[in-house]
Amino acid sequence: LTTGGHFEAAVLEKELAAFKHTESALIFNTGYMTNLGVLYGLVKPVDVIFSDELNHASIIDGCKISKAKVKVYRHASAQDLERLLEEDKTAGNRFIVTDGVFSMDGDIAPLPDLVKLAEKYNAILIVDDAHAVGVIGADGSGTAAYFGLQGKIDLQVGTMSKALAGEGGYVAGKKIFMDYLINKSRPFIFSTALGPAPVAAARAALDLLRENKNG
Repeated sequence: LTTGGHFEAAVLEKELAAFKHTESALIFNTGYMTNLGVLYGLVKPVDVIFSDELNHASIIDGCKISKAKVKVYRHASAQDLERLLEEDKTAGNRFIVTDGVFSMDGDIAPLPDLVKLAEKYNAILIVDDAHAVGVIGADGSGTAAYFGLQGKIDLQVGTMSKALAGEGGYVAGKKIFMDYLINKSRPFIFSTALGPAPVAAARAALDLLRENKNG
């Protein structure tokens, strides 16, 4: 926040943004901390979060610390989500949060339906792609690519400790979100940043992933 990051981090953020087909990306020190930081930084107590019942623990904890109202919809049920969205009368913002690939069951979120609902009800869609990157999508970039929805997801959370075999986490989306998180996300501001070595390792792993997928 006050002194900027090192060269390796800046380059990796640009590479992650390009890989996820977004404007910008921001690195956190863990994937768990990324979900906490995104939800804490963006969501206000007057807002409402709509969360899949089988979301990862980091999303559940992020919802708790945001102090917003949380409405849990049945797993992967766009119908139940729409019912809750229709009932909601909040004056704040709506956030739909889901895993892309669910960590325990291995099934995939109904992303096309969620995108339609986010557009219909003016909600911000956040997808945790920790278990999707390197696994699905023609280029290995995850759920959005798998469904051909690049550019349709507001924020994509990821980790560098799964397919990238390292450590750290990141969020990718519009630059205005990244700028806001840098200044408002306490888990980002008050945590020790990743050093150059794990960031360089993540860049090398990302290069290998792209080379193998393109090959």
